[in-house]
Amino acid sequence: MHERGILIRAWLVSALFLLCFARLGFKLAYLQLSNHSKVTGREYKRTLLGLRGRIFDRNGEQHPMALSLPARQFFLDPKSVKKEHDFKAIAKIVADSLGLPENEVIEQFRRKDSRYIPIARSTDDRVFEMLSDKSRISGIGMENITIRRYPQGRRMAHVLGFVNNMGVGGAGIEQQFNRYLTGTQGMIEGEKDAWRSEIFSRRSIHVPAIAGADIYLTIDHNIQYAVEQALKEVVEQFDATGGWVIVQDIKNGAILAMASSPDFEPENYTEESLDVWRNNALAIVYEPGSIMKAVTVAAALNERLVTPETLMDAGEGVWFYAGKPLRDHVTGRITISTALKKSSNIVCAKLGLMLGNKRLEGYLRAFNFGAKLGIELPGEERGILAHSKDWDRLKPTRIPIGQGVAVTGLQMINAYSTLANGGVMMQPYVVDKIVSSSGEVVFKAEAKVLGRPVRAEVAEAVREMLIGVTEGGGTGRRAAVPGYSIAGKTGTAQKAVPGGYSSTDYYASFVGFVPGSKPVFSVLVSVERPRPQHMGGYVAAPVFSKVAAATARYLEVPPDLLNEDDTDLAGQ
Repeated sequence: MHERGILIRAWLVSALFLLCFARLGFKLAYLQLSNHSKVTGREYKRTLLGLRGRIFDRNGEQHPMALSLPARQFFLDPKSVKKEHDFKAIAKIVADSLGLPENEVIEQFRRKDSRYIPIARSTDDRVFEMLSDKSRISGIGMENITIRRYPQGRRMAHVLGFVNNMGVGGAGIEQQFNRYLTGTQGMIEGEKDAWRSEIFSRRSIHVPAIAGADIYLTIDHNIQYAVEQALKEVVEQFDATGGWVIVQDIKNGAILAMASSPDFEPENYTEESLDVWRNNALAIVYEPGSIMKAVTVAAALNERLVTPETLMDAGEGVWFYAGKPLRDHVTGRITISTALKKSSNIVCAKLGLMLGNKRLEGYLRAFNFGAKLGIELPGEERGILAHSKDWDRLKPTRIPIGQGVAVTGLQMINAYSTLANGGVMMQPYVVDKIVSSSGEVVFKAEAKVLGRPVRAEVAEAVREMLIGVTEGGGTGRRAAVPGYSIAGKTGTAQKAVPGGYSSTDYYASFVGFVPGSKPVFSVLVSVERPRPQHMGGYVAAPVFSKVAAATARYLEVPPDLLNEDDTDLAGQ
């Protein structure tokens, strides 16, 4: 019995040893033959960033207005500094490479509350190479990012917009076409070494990134420059709150320039407020004043209520209606042409009564007041045009002279472009085409007709009358351009305030087209709260002259006047 017990115990011990060796062998085989990257923690994953698409002006790729560059975000990880490295020596290398104060980098290295302390971004490969020297440097990491750049600085800021720190468009084209501009991420998967660098021979997945689509605008940066300079000068000269200028191609509705003041640096957009980011040419609604009179006259002519030669009584400078006075600087019996040329309030108010509420409202809506025009930019307002059934007795005499109705600058210039285009209203647009990174044209703009609010002969008659505004005796003499006939209208409107109108703050405007005899482009200028002068003919008309002259030269529009000396009135 005793020998049998010893034999059993020996077998048990042998079986136990055999079991242990079998388990050890199985473990070794698993480690050698199986995919155990998750067990070892050596998996390598990296996201490849697709560059955001570029934005160009109408001249194409020679003038990028916005583009993205591959860059690196450098960050400190104080806990990963090697024992054999002196963090102060590393801080000096980092500071010299990235242009940072050395003492600030040292202070960041002393922090123990984070392993991710962003310090700077760089697009310089030499900086990357210097800070990747693991024999001298540890405790610093980097990740691939993209940086949005605007080579023209402030130029076209409100149209372009900006990209926020999350890589999403925050205004303008950047916001409106964010889904087209955004690139598609790629990825790499594989294994990394002890230094957390990829082992290229172990790469298992590589999906390339795809860049976003490029957007080509209708805006010309040369015309835009002239517009922005002229706007800046008038705002400074008259200590104005701001202003906006638009240049539009009459035949197809394309916007050639659009500027608002104040403006901002798209790369440093956080330094300005939301109000500055706003594109005032689309977003401010204001009572236009006398620039609305051309629409009133066009409506009356289209209804055959009057002709350009029809005589109407402007009275003795004041006219009472619904118990309220309407003042005028024009007196006596005058023709409709003279009423528009000299900007008679009383005659245009009487035209409103002749039209009647329903017809007057119908024409205003036919010219697209009170509705968005659908331009491809965020922030466009509808304006304010109440339904005629809700008008009081005074409204039909005030709306025809640009009071009691609120418009946007875009609506106003588009109305004048319609008159210049034979009564055909085109939809304004700023995007010419969108091209994918593979070269495929995914969108191409086509001119779109929105309506025909007046007959061609009526538009022609109003165009002829508007030419008189910039001639002798007209209110817009300072808008004249040597060598060209100019058709346009001045406007001076009090700012609406709670309970009425301001007695000190005005909108000074001028809108017209060039050449008057055969229009090619239109220009609108509106200046908000200029001081001490506030008349549209004095403040806005000279800006129109500068912009129109520069645009006509650039577009090589042939002059239509032979005697330039007789038309050089811009300095008056």
